[in-house]
Amino acid sequence: MFQVNNNGIRCKFANIEDFDEIQKLYWNLIEQSKDEPSFPGWKKGVHPSPDMLMESIKQKQMYILNANEVIKACAICNHLSNEEYANVSWRIKDTGQNVCIIHALAVGYDYRGQGLGKILVNQIISDAKESGSEAIHLDVIDNNVAAEAFYKGIGFQYISTENIFYEVVGHRNFRMYEYILRE
Repeated sequence: MFQVNNNGIRCKFANIEDFDEIQKLYWNLIEQSKDEPSFPGWKKGVHPSPDMLMESIKQKQMYILNANEVIKACAICNHLSNEEYANVSWRIKDTGQNVCIIHALAVGYDYRGQGLGKILVNQIISDAKESGSEAIHLDVIDNNVAAEAFYKGIGFQYISTENIFYEVVGHRNFRMYEYILRE
């Protein structure tokens, strides 16, 4: 399931002991990138919230990428989506357990541009295939061109732009992406 590459980079599920380091990664990223054009509008303590992070750890849904004993990237992957996802014209419709959703992918500010996000998402893709999932869905807030380029580069396909409500940003346009795991 999880692999270690030649550079000692390891993807795994987070443990409770990782919580503080994960929260610090998100909060530092928010603080250091909040003025960038592609900033997704996250807010410390609001999104991702401490409860969201802890619950994803407890449910074994928080992936972390660890290198040199430091968590450098993380993401949540589960079957929970915003209710507006049901209105999207996905190629693979979500029936409850056949589609994985990626949430809150973050690469530590000092580690961006090193390919770590790609390693992490490729691990999620591999695990989703292994578990029998048919697709991965996600949304990208309309101003986050960096995330869009990242996901397109991995092979995610743009599906549509939808107006979705998230408490942290209100109603905004989000670009919906899908990665087909099996046709």
